[in-house]
Amino acid sequence: MSGPFANRLFRIAFILAGCYNLAFGLWAAVWPLALFKLFDMPLPRYPGIWACLGMVVGVYGLLYWHAAWKLETAWPIIAVGLLGKVLGPIGMVMSFGDDWPRRLGMICVYNDLIWWLPFGLFLVRGTAVGRRLVTFAPWLCAITHAIAFVALPVLLRHGMLAEPDPASRSAYISENAAAWTFGWSAWMLAAMTLVGLYAWWGSHIAVATGGSPTDETQRRRAACATTGVVIAALGTVFDFSGEGLSILLLVERAATFTENPAAFASAERSFTLLSAGAANGLYTIGGVLLMLATPDLPRSIRAAMWATWFAGIAMTVAGIINHIGGMVASTIVLFPLLIAWTVWMAARWRRA
Repeated sequence: MSGPFANRLFRIAFILAGCYNLAFGLWAAVWPLALFKLFDMPLPRYPGIWACLGMVVGVYGLLYWHAAWKLETAWPIIAVGLLGKVLGPIGMVMSFGDDWPRRLGMICVYNDLIWWLPFGLFLVRGTAVGRRLVTFAPWLCAITHAIAFVALPVLLRHGMLAEPDPASRSAYISENAAAWTFGWSAWMLAAMTLVGLYAWWGSHIAVATGGSPTDETQRRRAACATTGVVIAALGTVFDFSGEGLSILLLVERAATFTENPAAFASAERSFTLLSAGAANGLYTIGGVLLMLATPDLPRSIRAAMWATWFAGIAMTVAGIINHIGGMVASTIVLFPLLIAWTVWMAARWRRA
């Protein structure tokens, strides 16, 4: 969480956060009714209130840009930002009801949830908590993926596409909304720990290449590692989008399946394209880049990683073409392999 590699990642995150906030503020100020139309809600009587709130959110973007420029004095800005990003989802959940639909929670996915990891890690770096997180990063990734993997057959299977009857899927989701939410929340947590693992892996590369024969080789590997982490972080945006839709929108549409089965099917398809398709593809690309930049991998581990990436490619293709058997088979191959070589990293690189 410290050093040039970590600083580069934090700067990229804060620059992107600033761009997002400024774009959101502009969107809310110029098109104040767009949000309500997007989520199919009654238009407000006083849209200027939403426009004003959007502008308040937007100006935070300037502070995030300042944080990226001056990391050494960024702690108060990021702390206040993270506080808002924690309180926002809590307030959103407490407001759900007939007049405040569950699907509106998707706004918190982009405003808040996707920023928890970089903001939180920045705030704890240099502390005892931060040092423990660095030590246990691969273990956290392995454990959360194991829990999420178990959740597939235990909590999620009857609501997934492996169940051929859409009416049965919708009934299961509607009747087990809490279990469905917990299961996909576990996968969202796993996605965050995967990016954390990639960042930890990248820092290991930065340390391992310190004795490279040429500065050019070292720079090339560091750039490859940075690109891999950023691409994987972009994958979480798609993953959180898909899993957020599954938790929020799909639960709503499952309750009204008999009135509009096409809407339920559309939400399912969006989830598949976003999570199994786009997000998994980006995680795979990021992992390949990190693997190629790592000079000291044993052949057996590199072979296991290649098998993981081929399974990831297969899942992406299966998600795009909506091949259920391909998604199931690639899942069965991908995640045990990922967990296995992550545990190897945890044991072998514990001091990195």
